[in-house]
Amino acid sequence: MLYLSGIIISFFLAFVLFAKKNKSHADYLLLAWLIVLGVHLVTFYYMLTDRYLQSPWILGIGFPLPLVHGPFLYLYTYQQTSRKPFNPKQLLHFLPWLFAYLLFARFYVMTGAEKLEVFRQEGRGFEVQSMIQLYAIYLSGVVYIALSLKRLLNYRSKMVQHFSNTERINFNWLLYLIIWMAIIWIVVLFVQQDKLIFGAASLFVLWIGYFGIRQVQVFSPRAVHVQDQHMQTAVVDVKDTELIPVIQTVPVKYQKSTLTEEEASAIHAQLKVLMAGQQPFKDPDLTLDELANQLGVHPNYLSQVINSRENKTFYDLINEQRVNAFIRNITLPSSQQYTMLAIALDCGFNSKASFNRNFKKYTGLTPSEFLKVQDSTN
Repeated sequence: MLYLSGIIISFFLAFVLFAKKNKSHADYLLLAWLIVLGVHLVTFYYMLTDRYLQSPWILGIGFPLPLVHGPFLYLYTYQQTSRKPFNPKQLLHFLPWLFAYLLFARFYVMTGAEKLEVFRQEGRGFEVQSMIQLYAIYLSGVVYIALSLKRLLNYRSKMVQHFSNTERINFNWLLYLIIWMAIIWIVVLFVQQDKLIFGAASLFVLWIGYFGIRQVQVFSPRAVHVQDQHMQTAVVDVKDTELIPVIQTVPVKYQKSTLTEEEASAIHAQLKVLMAGQQPFKDPDLTLDELANQLGVHPNYLSQVINSRENKTFYDLINEQRVNAFIRNITLPSSQQYTMLAIALDCGFNSKASFNRNFKKYTGLTPSEFLKVQDSTN
């Protein structure tokens, strides 16, 4: 019953995703993956219930399908954590899957009776092909899970250079999805029980469908007006560049930058004026691109200025500004009628947890402790 539920849910979620408006490239990948998962579960269900005896044409269809789940996982993770559009060259990741079908081409042209006979003899005549495919499946799982995990962790380490709030886009659910896939592959490698493997796959369908459909679209294809390296007006499509890397040693990172000291000083001065005047940090979803758009500079240049002149990441700069704004506002007589959380939200924080964490990070005290100290000194 679990497998049948997995089949129904996978196709239902694929339909829901198909009907979703404004689908991203990641959504299309997930849609295709859900369909393949459904087909894979169907082939197993036919084998489990001996329905293949009445429909021998289905025999072998599911054999190479384990080779697509690794590429789907990696490409889905890649699209979720990249602003680049889907590149058709990425379909090359599915070549091992196509090669597996070619490997068993002789089997697929057999009659139904001949296929059944091969199954009764446990794959006799296809021992070499089966061994090649088995090791290919093992290798595919290990490689693509490792690549997906590396991609996600790399993205998470860079978020502080691009976003001022990271709670909703840290992709914890995607991390758990990768871990779940790793567990399934461990079962494939060491337990090798089909019922357990496909049972876990059926539950996996629930996870990926629910969280994938409701996922936050981090990168939206939009153009922002910025200035190029000569400080002239230009239009740069933000989807064409990757996340700004985390800066560990500023001089090494920006050795090849074309930004001059005079231009950097000008951008830094503009940034200070903007922060003090318009206070863009009060936007809880402020990003580096949006701030750069307000300043009329390229996001890469703004990131360089923040790192080199402020010695901070974009995330740290914005949240420190929010903390300072809270400290200024909490002491105003007009603020006494509001709660701390209401004032924090007005300063740009998007949750109580984010406010408390950042406040203690920059002051060394919790908000309550800070207010007690303030009261004792007054």
